[in-house]
Amino acid sequence: MPRLAAALVLALLPAAARADDAFESKVRPVLAEHCYACHSAAAKKAKGGLTLDTPDGIRKGGDSGPAVVPKDATSLLLKAVEYHPDAPAMPPKGKLPDRAVADLRSWVKAGAVLPEGRAAQAGPTTRDPAAAKQFWSFRPLREQPLPAVSRPDWPARRHDHFVLAKLDTLMLRPAAPADRRTLVRRVYFDLIGLPPTFEQVEAFVADGRPDAYERLVDGLLASPRFGEKWARHWLDVARYAEDHSTSESTCKPPRFPFRYRDWVVAALNADLPFDDFVRRQLAADLLPGLAPEELAALGFLGLSPVYHKEPKLAEDVIAGIVADEWDERVDAVTRGFLGLTVACARCHDHKFDPVSSEDYYALAGVMASTQLAERPLIADPDAVTEELAAVRLGLMESGMRAGYARELRGTAAKEGRDPAPFDRDARKYDAEMAALKEREKKLYTGPVTPAVRDAGTWVTADGGAWTSLTYKAGVPRDLPVFVRGNPMKPGPAPVPRRFLRVLSAGEPAPFRSGSGRRELAEAIVTDARGLTARVFVNRVWGWVVGRPLVATPSNFGALGEPPSHPELLDDLAARFVASGWSVKWLVRELVLSAAYRQASRADDESAARDADNRWLWRGHRKRLEVEGWRDAMLQVSGRLDLRGGGPSDDLDGPFAVRRTVYGKVSRQRAADVHRLFDLPDPKAHGERREPTVTPLQQLYFLNSPFVRGAAVGVARLAARDASSPRDVMRQLYRRVLLRGPTAAETAAGLALAGEPAAWDVLAQALLVSNEFLFLD
Repeated sequence: MPRLAAALVLALLPAAARADDAFESKVRPVLAEHCYACHSAAAKKAKGGLTLDTPDGIRKGGDSGPAVVPKDATSLLLKAVEYHPDAPAMPPKGKLPDRAVADLRSWVKAGAVLPEGRAAQAGPTTRDPAAAKQFWSFRPLREQPLPAVSRPDWPARRHDHFVLAKLDTLMLRPAAPADRRTLVRRVYFDLIGLPPTFEQVEAFVADGRPDAYERLVDGLLASPRFGEKWARHWLDVARYAEDHSTSESTCKPPRFPFRYRDWVVAALNADLPFDDFVRRQLAADLLPGLAPEELAALGFLGLSPVYHKEPKLAEDVIAGIVADEWDERVDAVTRGFLGLTVACARCHDHKFDPVSSEDYYALAGVMASTQLAERPLIADPDAVTEELAAVRLGLMESGMRAGYARELRGTAAKEGRDPAPFDRDARKYDAEMAALKEREKKLYTGPVTPAVRDAGTWVTADGGAWTSLTYKAGVPRDLPVFVRGNPMKPGPAPVPRRFLRVLSAGEPAPFRSGSGRRELAEAIVTDARGLTARVFVNRVWGWVVGRPLVATPSNFGALGEPPSHPELLDDLAARFVASGWSVKWLVRELVLSAAYRQASRADDESAARDADNRWLWRGHRKRLEVEGWRDAMLQVSGRLDLRGGGPSDDLDGPFAVRRTVYGKVSRQRAADVHRLFDLPDPKAHGERREPTVTPLQQLYFLNSPFVRGAAVGVARLAARDASSPRDVMRQLYRRVLLRGPTAAETAAGLALAGEPAAWDVLAQALLVSNEFLFLD
C-alpha cells in the first residue's frame, strides 16, 4: 500500500518569482523619487560614485562598495534607508516612508533581481509606433497554415498539428495515449474539479462507442460543477477577496462580496462569451438591457484592495495612498486582460514595452473617475446608489470627526486648556450621525452588491488638520502625469482618458462617456482583440494542460517569455474569437486533442532532450491544487455538500463541507489551507500559482482535523459496505484510488486489521498518497 511518509514528499520545483516586475513597479519609483537627483547620470556628479538609474550602476555600487548584495539584509542600501548607525542616512533630508523601505527590503530579500537579469526579447520602444505594432503579441490574429507532420493520423484536433510539427523538428515522439482509467480521472478533475466514482470509471472503461470520450467531455462541460471549478481559476486573476489588508473605518470589508464569485460561476456555466465577460466586469452598469443581477460582475473592480486613509494624515500622504489604489486597479486590468505591465509606466515611460507615462495616466484617469460603491440589484439603481453612498460616507466621516473631537478634548483637559470647543464639535458630529442614522433606516434594504459607479475622486484638505475624499457623481477626472509618480507633483496638463496608443488602430480617441469604463472594455475586446485573445487562450492552455505556452501569463511584453508554440497560439486564439469567444468551446478543443490525451509517463531518451516537457511529448503530471484535493476528500468521505452560492464558509471551521471555492478568501487573515497550499496573495493580481513543498504542508496532512475527519469518514463508508476485512480493503481503494488493491497492498492492509483504528490509518495514508494528490 502507499506509504504515508513517501506520499508526503511532493516533489515539485517552484517556479521563479517575477522579481523583475517588483523592481519596475515598487523599487525604481522609490529610487527615481528620492535618489536620482544625486545618484544618476543626470546628476552633475554622482555623489559617492554611486549611480542608481541603471542596472550596472546598482550592481557596481559606489566608493563605499556594492550598494546591494542579493538576499543580504545588511546591504548598504538597506542600512542607509533604515538610518542604521553604520551607514550614511539616506535620503539626508528625511527617512523614506515605511512602505518604501519595506518594498526595498522585500526586493533585496527576493534576490534584488534587475530587469536585465533575464534576457529581454527585442522589444519596440514608444518612439517607434510602427515597429511596436509588429511585436509578436501585438500583431493581428489570423489562422495559421497547417504544417506538414510525420504522422498525419496522430492529430485529433487542429492544434495537434503544431504540436507534432515541433516534435518532428526536435526528433521527439509523442507518448502513447493514456489508458482509459487515467484519462477519465484526469478529465474529471480538469473540467469539474472532482474525481469520478469507481462506478463511473468502470462505465467509461466498458463504453465501446467510438464517441464515448466526446460524450463524457460534453457531459462534464454541461455540469454545474464546471463553473465552480473554472471560476476559481478566474478568481485568482481577479484577486478576489472578501476584505482588505486592514479593517479601519475607511477600509471596512465590503458587504456581500460573494455575489461577484457567484456571478463568475454562473457566467462560466452559461458559457458567457469572453468578450462580454470582459465588458460586464468593467462596465455592467453602463451596458443597456442587462438584468439587474449582472451588476454583480462589477465586483472585479468593486472588490479591489482599499487601504486605510487616516484623515489626520497630511494631504500628500492620503493622495499617495489614493494613487496607489488607482495604480493597483490599472495593474489588475492591464495584466489580467492584456498581459501587459502598464503600471510600470507610473513614474516614467516603460523601460521595455511601448507604454508611455501618458498611456498610464490615461488609464489611471478612468480609475480616478470610478468610485467603489454598493449597487442595488434593481432595474434603475443609480438614484439608490447615490443615496447609499452619501449616507454611508457621511456616517464614516461624522463618526471619525466625532471621535477625533473627543480625542482633542481629552488632550486639552490634560493640558489645562478649555475643552469646550471640542465638546461643541463632538456634539455637532454626533447630531450629524444621528440624522444620518435616521436616513439610513429609510434606505433601500433589498439585495445589493459590491460594485462601482462613475464618480470623480479628489483629495481635499481641511486647513491641514483633516484630509478627506470628495466624490462627484457623474463627473469624470483626467489626470496629469505625476512627476516620478508623485500626485503632489502634477505635470502641466491633464492627459485625456483613452486607450493605449500601441493597441489602438490609429490615434486613440479620448473617452467621452462617463468614466470611460465602457469604452475601455470595448477597446480591450476590439482594438486589442488579438492580444486579449492570446492572453486568455494562454491562461486556459495552462489551466488545462499544466503549463502555459507563454510561461509569463501576465507579461506578453519584451520582458515576458516568448511562446513555445507561436503558430499554435495564434491559430487557436483566432479560432477562439471565431467561435464567438466561447470558453467551453476552447476547453473542449483542448481536452479532445491528442496532445492532452497522452500518457504522462516519461522515457529516458525524450527526457534527456526535453526534461521539462516544454515541447509536449507527453502529458504533464500535475499536482492537484488545494481546491481539487480538498473537494475530493470531502466527496470520497461522503461529506461533500453540493449546495452553491451565498455567504462564504470559514474553511478553518468544522462545518465547511461545501466546495472550497465557496470558502472565504481573506487579505487580512488567510485560511490555513489557502496560506499553506499556494493560493495567490489576493492583495494583487494573481498571475499563476507557484507550487511549494514545505514541512507545514506535511504536518497538515498528518495532523489536521480536516484530513483526519475525512479519513474517518472514508473508513466508515468502506466498513459499512463490506462484509469482511478484505472487503473493507477493496472498498477503501475503490473509493479513494478508483481501483482495487494489489495483492501486496491487500496483505499489508490485512496485517493492520487487528490494530486500533486500523482502517482510519489506512484511509489517511491513501488520502495523502501521491496517487491521490497527483493527476497522471
